[in-house]
Amino acid sequence: MNEGKKTGAFWAAAAVMLAVGLFVAWPASTENESPYSPGKPLFEKFKDPLTAANLKIITFDEEQGQLGTFEVRRDSESGQWTIPSRKGYPADAVEQMRDAANALVGLNILDVQTENQGDHAALGVVEPKLEDLQVGDTGVGRLVTFKDESQQTLASLIIGNPVKNEDGKIYVRKPGQDPVYVVKMDDTVLSTKFQDWIEDDLLQMSSIDIKEAVVKDYSASISGRSVALERSYTAKFAMDGADWALNELLEYNSENAMAEPKVVEMPADKELNKDKLNEMKNALDDLKIVDVVRKPEGMSANLRADKDLISDNEAVQSLYTRGFFPVGSGAEGEFEVLSANGELNVTVDQGVEYVLRFGDVQGLSEEGDSDEEGDAGGVNRYLLVTARVNEDQFPAPNLQPVPQTIDELSAMLGVGKEEAEAPADTEAEMKEEATEETTEEPAKPESTEAAEEEMKETEPAESDDASAETTEEAEPATEEVEVTEEVEVTGEGEASGEGQGAITQDEDESTDEPSGEAEVQDDESKETPAEEADDEAAADEEMALQPAGEDATEAPAEEDDELTFDELTEEEKQERLEAEQEKILKANTRLLDERKDRLNAAKRRVADLNARFADWYYIIPEATYRQLRINRDELFVEPGANDAAPAGPPGGMPPGMQLPAGFGN
Repeated sequence: MNEGKKTGAFWAAAAVMLAVGLFVAWPASTENESPYSPGKPLFEKFKDPLTAANLKIITFDEEQGQLGTFEVRRDSESGQWTIPSRKGYPADAVEQMRDAANALVGLNILDVQTENQGDHAALGVVEPKLEDLQVGDTGVGRLVTFKDESQQTLASLIIGNPVKNEDGKIYVRKPGQDPVYVVKMDDTVLSTKFQDWIEDDLLQMSSIDIKEAVVKDYSASISGRSVALERSYTAKFAMDGADWALNELLEYNSENAMAEPKVVEMPADKELNKDKLNEMKNALDDLKIVDVVRKPEGMSANLRADKDLISDNEAVQSLYTRGFFPVGSGAEGEFEVLSANGELNVTVDQGVEYVLRFGDVQGLSEEGDSDEEGDAGGVNRYLLVTARVNEDQFPAPNLQPVPQTIDELSAMLGVGKEEAEAPADTEAEMKEEATEETTEEPAKPESTEAAEEEMKETEPAESDDASAETTEEAEPATEEVEVTEEVEVTGEGEASGEGQGAITQDEDESTDEPSGEAEVQDDESKETPAEEADDEAAADEEMALQPAGEDATEAPAEEDDELTFDELTEEEKQERLEAEQEKILKANTRLLDERKDRLNAAKRRVADLNARFADWYYIIPEATYRQLRINRDELFVEPGANDAAPAGPPGGMPPGMQLPAGFGN
């Protein structure tokens, strides 16, 4: 190859190398920009918080060198939220889970702090892996992971330290990656505190619904192979309106816990410690728990232990270590569970009775599932809760007796002798009033003698008013029969023919033979006898429909009402008996149904509550326990005294006498 060709080849190679160099050195296109650059979302596919069905948060205890796990999960079939890290305790997590998931949905990167792994500890984003950690390690973050129904990971993030002087900004890192990002988020919703994820109203009762409270102050403990019992007192309180009242106070013999208690009256120079009782009431309304432990499988909702449980040493030991002791109740071989520090029974107006049993102070749990955040390191106490129906709140209704015979109905309508004598008394009174009226009325007209003669004619009808049939037999005159019919038309029922109706009809029919009454009416109204008869018939009809007043003409209406049953025929009385029987039976059935409905509602409520209470030991703060317990010396105070000083739990529990079989509540 000549020199010219060599030179040309050299320059061609140089041009190619230059082109390659320029291509390599040219800036990358924005299309290849890192997905984790500022302004980009950390989890592009996690857009709907409702798809999150599982949340797990792992933390590291530097002092103990242990990991802590808190988990909330939704069951795919029932839709129920539970806390697997608390043996499946029910969670109130619908809103809490939504808020927690929203903390990561749409979370944008503000800045990339570093990509150096060596900076992780200083920024608090070391991943909590037990195999990589030991006691005293620092800079370990919180690992938060959300999964969907199929347990596919939606988002996972290690949350580290807050950025100094930057409110709301936190260092975060994805597990398995080195870059540390700066984001702005509210991590308080990612709580591992048990109380934040459960129903905070354990009893679901209101203090204004409390009707009764029974304080059972006793202590129980293990003495050798038996249960030792010391009983102080039992006090029964009731809500009297908005105030407390002491119904009964029983004190027990300190030397013999099984001896009959002594009834004690409230001291005359003292008053009930209502401040302490109100403190107890408010604590019930706001009763909160700090943790739970699952009970042995053999224990039923009403806290009666069966033989299988008693023979299960592990289950019995679980009860003993928490201050609960199964003892023979003497009822079909069952065992009642007593508590180390007594009981409190509270009844609400729905007829539901809550039974709270107070155990020992919480120690280290065998299961290793105690809440390390607990009550801020304070002392806690075990509590067993159950519900039952208070039968005393559903007394049998006061049913009205159903008459079976006419005589029984007659006696019932008379309300014994009092109302049975009422018709006779009324009849005598009405006759007396009628006599007075007859005596006074002739004073107004001039023809007094004619009026007296008219009254003489009507007296037999008045005296013989037991029934319409008797009247017809005694007085065959057509006028008297028509009188009875006229009274019935005006709505007076079966009448005797007395009163204004008789006078009116007599005047109306006897136009050719003037009577004394006709003369009286003529003198008063100055109308013709026919006009008077029409007017008085209309007036009689109107007065029969009005309540009886002071006017003497209304007295027969009252008398007829009282005597109605006596005037009935046997057939009519039988019809009346059947009608009364039906009416009373309906009223009695309504009362029985109302009681049954209330009782069934209470039973359903008790079943729902025990479904929640059945499987758990609850753990409450010691301060709450002190509010719920009342010592004997706290029952009464000086008149006008202020709040009594808070009382602590009873001092030690020295062994008492052995609890025999048959001891109950």
